[in-house]
Amino acid sequence: MLHSLPAILIGGPPHMGKSVLTYSLTQALRKRYIDHYVIRACPDGEGDWSQESDHEAVRQMRVKGQWQPEFVQNVCYALEHRHFPLLVDVGGQPTDWQMSIMHHCTHAILLLRPGDETSTRFWLQLSEDHNLFPLARIHSVLDGTSTIASSSPVIEGILSGLMRHTQAQGPLFDLLVARIHTLFTASSTGELRQAYFNEAPAEVINLDTMLQTFAPHSERWQPEMLQKLLPTLPHDVPLAIYGRGTNWLYGALVDYAYAQPFYQFDPRLGWVKPPELTLGRVTTQSVCIDLWECDDINVLTVRLLDDYLKYTDADQLIFPAVPAGRGIILNGKLPLWLVTALVRLYNTVFDAPWVACYSPQLECAVVVVSRVTTYTPGDLISLPLYRGSIA
Repeated sequence: MLHSLPAILIGGPPHMGKSVLTYSLTQALRKRYIDHYVIRACPDGEGDWSQESDHEAVRQMRVKGQWQPEFVQNVCYALEHRHFPLLVDVGGQPTDWQMSIMHHCTHAILLLRPGDETSTRFWLQLSEDHNLFPLARIHSVLDGTSTIASSSPVIEGILSGLMRHTQAQGPLFDLLVARIHTLFTASSTGELRQAYFNEAPAEVINLDTMLQTFAPHSERWQPEMLQKLLPTLPHDVPLAIYGRGTNWLYGALVDYAYAQPFYQFDPRLGWVKPPELTLGRVTTQSVCIDLWECDDINVLTVRLLDDYLKYTDADQLIFPAVPAGRGIILNGKLPLWLVTALVRLYNTVFDAPWVACYSPQLECAVVVVSRVTTYTPGDLISLPLYRGSIA
């Protein structure tokens, strides 16, 4: 749709720290308020959450998918219809039929293994074959000093210490961030954002701007901010939510809108509404659903089996009824449009006393809806121990 927008491929052989570099770059760009999006073009079950969460939580929640043609087709569709400049984190060993992903990219950052001439030639040739403009060719090492060998026209040097749960730093990384900043801002992202606002089907709530207002020195929303945020929003009118936010933040916002139309901006899809979900006996093949109860809590865990779920397939999803009179925790690494759909489903249909969304980063669930005095939105609840499925 917007092929003039840059899409930077971050490639190189396996275990060079591509996911860590991708995470570090997107965090640095967010601090500069640069509109962009990350596409994980490898079904390894990773994301920002896996860099920010406890190792054991990542091990339990991470679901490695398979390189299937449908996964590649979905990634290519998202690339072709991109709404923002992109960072594209690809796998280390792409096969011939996965090369179509590279065809939709415009630039390349290569993380290379020192002394491995075979893989270096492979990735250089791959970039040339797909006409990817080289931004950086970097040798990744675990230990040592990061150095800059060349800053123009292609950034070259050594980047050290790209280990999970760390962020890249140093002069070479700063130079790379500055180069991407220049490239992304040259794409008139501010004009794009305004165009999306003009297309919005309801009054726009810009979460990025509101975070700067509520907490100028905070990089992300915190649960305790909900009690300050919600009273400031327009009441009893349709809402269109734009910007980065957690599952629990979007869950609280869709409940706040309640019976009014609710829209959210998806970087892959544009403006969408939470899809209408179906209740019944679970038979779907695209998600794995596990429901268990503990004391006064229902825990619904949803896992995507293919690491990618089409919005247009949501009407085929069937979710279970839950025992009445209990609060419910929604758990799983899900697209935000599915989170808002689930919150609306279980809040309105089952009249749950409260609904919470589990956050791996916080290692607990955040209450987003409450009809009881025991909890208010923003309160934290520990995830109960698994006691067997009842679904």
